[in-house]
Formats: sequence, structure tokens, C-alpha cells
Amino acid sequence: MTEVGIYLDARQLWIVMAAPFAPSVGVSEQAAGQRVLDLVNQARATPRNCGNRAFNSARPVRWNDSLAEASQVHSEDMARYNYFSHSGRDGSDPAQRVERAGYRYRSIGENIAAGQMKPEDAVAGWIKSPEHCANLMNPAFTEMGVAFAVDPRSEMGVYWTQAFGMPR
Repeated sequence: MTEVGIYLDARQLWIVMAAPFAPSVGVSEQAAGQRVLDLVNQARATPRNCGNRAFNSARPVRWNDSLAEASQVHSEDMARYNYFSHSGRDGSDPAQRVERAGYRYRSIGENIAAGQMKPEDAVAGWIKSPEHCANLMNPAFTEMGVAFAVDPRSEMGVYWTQAFGMPR
């Protein structure tokens, strides 16, 4: 704790201790990416319902550096400018962002999350969300990349972007 405050009135004394908001994921980008990839492939190995849609198990996805690059750029932008959206500040959509990173695709999908301090929490949130879960379980996707960005001045602190694709 680095901050202390005191409140005193006729009947009570309060001492409040606090620390500045200091979000941290606690692992490197590479370790977080590998952990998310492992968790996604574990999830895809099991049939599941995503909302009211049933999905069979799906083949594992493999890592793609271009998808990870597109994810990093979007995560950094959301963190720096304190917003949370599949639309970029420049009006870009997920397809445009992966194309800018050099990825040529047949199909593309994007999951975003904010506030989760661990890869496990980000993936758990995506699995609970019907739309994000459907992306995660989509058998058309064969590759993925993921990244996070941290900015303690932003409302959520940590922003995650996960891009899925099937190359041409």
C-alpha cells in the first residue's frame, strides 16, 4: 500500500490504505500466447454448447504470427485510447486489421476481452460468451494469434485481442 487516508468523526475512526491501479498479466507476451493457444485447443477438443448452438469438437488451431501482430496492434490501441470495441478508432474491422498485418484469409474472426489479468480468465470469459465461444469452436478456423496490452491509465487496465483465421 502506498496511500493512506484517515476519516474521523465523533463516533468512528477510519483508516483507508490503497495502492494505485497497477494492472499486470504477470507473464510474457510469448507465454500468454502459448497459454491461450493451449487453452483454446483444450476447449476445441470437447463438444460444447455456445449459447443455444451446439458444436462438435474441432481440430486444434495453430499459431500465426500475422494474426498475433494484428491482435497486438488492436490491443495496444484499445489500451492506449481507453475503449473496448471490435471497431478500431480508425473505423477498421477485424478483417482490415489482419490484412494490414499481411494475413490473406478465407475466413476471419475476432474475440476481445478487457480487465482479465490472466490468460485463463480471458479464455474462460470467451467460453462463457456465446458469440466468442462460437468463434473459438468454429471448425473453419485453423490458425489464431492473440495479444494483450496494459495501460494503467485506462479503465480496464488490460486489453486482449484474439484473431482466428483460415488462410487462402
